[in-house]
Amino acid sequence: MVDRAAGAPRPASTAPVGGLGPRGRGLFDRLLGGLRGTPAARTEAISLAVASGKGGTGKSFVATSLAVLLHRRGQRTAIVDCDFGLACDHLLLGVKPQLTLQQLVSGKATLDQVLCATSCGPRLLPGASGVRKMAALADKELGVFAREVGALAVREDALVLDLGAGISPPTVLTMLAADQIVLVTQPEIAALVDAYAIVKCIVQLRPNARFLVIMNRVLAPGRGEQAFEKLTEVARQHVGVGLGYLGEIADDARVSQHRLGQLPLVVTEPELPVCQQLAAIAERLAAVCAPFGPRTVAGEQGFEGRCKQHRLLL
Repeated sequence: MVDRAAGAPRPASTAPVGGLGPRGRGLFDRLLGGLRGTPAARTEAISLAVASGKGGTGKSFVATSLAVLLHRRGQRTAIVDCDFGLACDHLLLGVKPQLTLQQLVSGKATLDQVLCATSCGPRLLPGASGVRKMAALADKELGVFAREVGALAVREDALVLDLGAGISPPTVLTMLAADQIVLVTQPEIAALVDAYAIVKCIVQLRPNARFLVIMNRVLAPGRGEQAFEKLTEVARQHVGVGLGYLGEIADDARVSQHRLGQLPLVVTEPELPVCQQLAAIAERLAAVCAPFGPRTVAGEQGFEGRCKQHRLLL
């Protein structure tokens, strides 16, 4: 029997690191992990984090529609459903996935096994629906998510990341790692306040973040741009950041009445005004991101590298 009281060494797995507690040891391990080698430069897609402050703004409708429209412009496009526990993109794209991000981040399936083809173009990396533990991913699972999404970015021209509403750690981390943040909001006070909260939260962690705003469910032409002007003025005054404007989408009952499981409206009824507005927004998005397509990034500046950097801040 080993007499630990007599000064025998502790097992390595329980040895304290300079008196750090469990959270401190995790931070120490991540810092060491970042110093173990710099990944090589590689070609990677432009990543677009589609976010909203509050739920119900139509964010997933916009994200899936943009993914389809970008694919139809000739870009190899994939969409990742990052609403980890309450995913719905598979319903909006008319697919029935057998595996989801739950199996991917737990190591029970590979990226190619989880990726779904869709009949309307973009590939889908589906999230889990109704899985409570996916709403609070562990640090190791976030690392797997970053690695696999980074691997997917290597294959694509455009990567659309459909985020959950709010500012949970996984949602914030994904916004911090993306090239562009597309904020979907509405011209009503609660949605605008929450959109500003997103901007404020992200700028505190990444001062050079770029925000592009889409006003959805606009009741009268021009109301969206008026609301955007108010939002961007508040952001400029209080956090010192300007916002870009992609356009407005009219409120249309056919969007909410569209049956889940069917193909998106931009496929089935492209002549609708709301679909024409989405097409114009996709064109503006392509112009802002021009040249839209894969570009060479230093290893630590790719999606996975940025996730690793910003994980230390959360």
